[in-house]
Amino acid sequence: MTTPGAGNGGKLGSLGALFLPLYFLAAAALDPGEVTNREYLQFVLTAHHPPPEHWVDGRYPAGEDDDPVTLVNFHDAVSYCRFAGRRLPTAPEWRSTCEGGKLKKRGDVWEWTSTDIHLGGQTYKALCGPSNSCDCSHRYLPHWKNQVKGFRCVHGATPVTWVPMLLNKKGLS
Repeated sequence: MTTPGAGNGGKLGSLGALFLPLYFLAAAALDPGEVTNREYLQFVLTAHHPPPEHWVDGRYPAGEDDDPVTLVNFHDAVSYCRFAGRRLPTAPEWRSTCEGGKLKKRGDVWEWTSTDIHLGGQTYKALCGPSNSCDCSHRYLPHWKNQVKGFRCVHGATPVTWVPMLLNKKGLS
């Protein structure tokens, strides 16, 4: 019987199939600020998406054009980001941008991320913020919303944590 890898100079060729995790960070850049009421209104009008419930007649209050949109749930945030050709950031992406001093905040809101948190048999989403904090410890169910929950999008590749590669004897020789 031959030991796997023996006699092949340390190559893994005789192992047959092997999955190797490849860890890397995808290039991504968070938008400079939270999505504003003005930006969200454009989405509401164009995509026929329901407006936040505190808007009157489908419009945000006067003078709040550049305030972060709030009273949106995770699904609303994802829909907006897709409409804009972007996605929600992960909590690590958000935190690293914040800790790097490159995160501007217009308001004092917690921001939705795409990061799942499994607790008590339910799947929550991690929220990051608020104000001058890089805290990402807040957990919220995706369908919940309130007046201190907003979001920003990120443009760049979808984050990839590992890519399985099927290796065989021919692929390694």
